[in-house]
Amino acid sequence: MDLFSKAVIFALILIAFMFSVYYIESHGVAVQQISKSQADALVLNYLQNSNPSSAINITNTTPSQYPGSWHITASIVTNATSPCPSYFIYSFDYPKYGFVLRVDNTYTSNCQIYGSAQGKSAVIGSYPVAITKSYVDNISAVKAFVYKYGFSNVSAHAFYFNSTAFQGKEYSNLWIVNYTSSKSNASVDVLLSQSNGTVLYISS
Repeated sequence: MDLFSKAVIFALILIAFMFSVYYIESHGVAVQQISKSQADALVLNYLQNSNPSSAINITNTTPSQYPGSWHITASIVTNATSPCPSYFIYSFDYPKYGFVLRVDNTYTSNCQIYGSAQGKSAVIGSYPVAITKSYVDNISAVKAFVYKYGFSNVSAHAFYFNSTAFQGKEYSNLWIVNYTSSKSNASVDVLLSQSNGTVLYISS
């Protein structure tokens, strides 16, 4: 094969390669180079390092609109056992945009309730909202307890029940928010309706 023929073949190969690159870039065709579990682990590790004292969960992972990437949704709860936890939903398109996050929703922050959880008749769908709701509703027993022992010395936990008996009475679809303090043997329990946040009972 003479030099001219080799040059023609090389040129054809080069043209074919350049066309393939152009086609891939223009049509969004890409080979997925990272698995779902790898993407989840990397994003979770990043969030844990960035928020070391927060409760973090990867809640959903689906193929991203960007080929080769994953759309990852995570829930972040900071100060989870304080009377005012903060609850956010973050999302990532990884590895397309690395660890650049988008805040999809803010449910609670700075002792306020936002979004779909806001309003007097809103459904309470998560424990951070239940805790915040019981604190911001100006319930005298809660306010007195927190004032007496100090905000930073009070722990709050919320538990959901489809049905339960409390103080001899049956309740259904409710949250029980429990306030305790290391400085006291006493506690306060607030029963909230899951459907609208109404206070059903207070025990102190």
